[in-house]
Amino acid sequence: MMIGMFSRRSLKGRLVLRFAIVLGVLMVVMNIGFLALLGYLLPKKNDADDTVKPLVAAAIETKDGELFVSATEDLKRLVEKAPSFWFLARAPDGRRASFGVVPPQYQALFPIMRDIHFLDIRGEDNSPLTANFAELETPAGQMKVMYGGTVAARSYLIKVMLGMSVFYVPFTLVPIGLVFLALPILVGRALSGIKQTINRAASIDANSLGIRLPREDVVLELQPLVDAFNSALGRIDEDVTQRRRFLANAAHELRTPIAILQTRLEASPAGPEKDRLLMDVARLAQTAEQLLDMQRFGAVQAWEDVDLVDLCRKVVADSAPMAISAGYELGFEAEPPSLIIKGDRGSLERAVSNLVRNAIEHGGGSGSIRVEVTRDGSIDVADDGPGISQDERGRVFEPFYRSKPKSTGAGLGLSIVAQVAQTHRGQVAIIPQVWGARFRLTFKTKAMLPVTGNRPIHG
Repeated sequence: MMIGMFSRRSLKGRLVLRFAIVLGVLMVVMNIGFLALLGYLLPKKNDADDTVKPLVAAAIETKDGELFVSATEDLKRLVEKAPSFWFLARAPDGRRASFGVVPPQYQALFPIMRDIHFLDIRGEDNSPLTANFAELETPAGQMKVMYGGTVAARSYLIKVMLGMSVFYVPFTLVPIGLVFLALPILVGRALSGIKQTINRAASIDANSLGIRLPREDVVLELQPLVDAFNSALGRIDEDVTQRRRFLANAAHELRTPIAILQTRLEASPAGPEKDRLLMDVARLAQTAEQLLDMQRFGAVQAWEDVDLVDLCRKVVADSAPMAISAGYELGFEAEPPSLIIKGDRGSLERAVSNLVRNAIEHGGGSGSIRVEVTRDGSIDVADDGPGISQDERGRVFEPFYRSKPKSTGAGLGLSIVAQVAQTHRGQVAIIPQVWGARFRLTFKTKAMLPVTGNRPIHG
């Protein structure tokens, strides 16, 4: 998830990374400015070298109750480098010891050394007046020491910088680390409305005319994108509506001349030519009716409780004469006595009827056709015909596709079945079996999201 967040195409990753870079640069600039200010405010003179404190502590000893300074090798080397080096030590009981030439100003401070806890005096380089104060643990015990005559090898600013380095790193890295931890959460919450908008957009299809994405759920910067998307949906709705209106008008206008042509043919003298023409007219009438079905069943017309068992029983009863005359045995079987779903009864009845008609036409003219209703909300229509090849299974639900070029159908029956299933948030599929074809129409009986008009309805 973290890898995906820092993808080049991730808005959240871009925001977090760029904000972290800006914050890091800001912290560095602030630190540099703070150090520059310290450099301006701090004294330019160097303080006494505090690295000599261990040498001083090691040189102070006691003998016969008196303090004295031992000339250690380290102390000798120090004096060679800084001849004016000195120090003055005072024990808690008032005893004293000194080394070098202690300036009179600091000798006068001896009586009050027990009350001194900090001292920092600066003079010219290597000036004996450059002094500092320390409390040291020596071989003779705890001592308060003033020392001077030496200067630090580095400037006081560098000394302060090194002393504060323990704060610089965490004060710089901790805020940047918090950016990587907290900012993704904050950005994710700010963009939470986009997820809802995405889910809403994913539910839009050709049967969801009139649906628009809410612009209140997205941040202000993305509202123009939502407006543009809604504008595109409006143009698509208008185009689909015009196409449906044209299809409905064309199919409706075909009814009258087809009916007149059929009447005139029926009144003509009997013969093979008349029978062929009547068959062609019947096929034309069926095509016009199916075109109207595609327009009517593009959305649920009348939302109501539909008993699938009762509906399939009625379709089987209505289709029995046609099936028997074509040489089939038509059977019906239902696991539950009743199965209620929310939907449009007319379109569901036409879908099951089209599956039965398809089985009658392509079932081979013999055997049985079975309509089965299962407890999980599925309707199976199976036959004992030659079945459907693997290559054709992905195309039989396409409009105007016919597996047999000389078929009497127009290739719209199964397309209407798929359209009805989609409108009811169900699906139709071909179930593989050893022999014959089996179509399964499945609906969700508990949580369906069918479409009525232009608006999704929860059943």
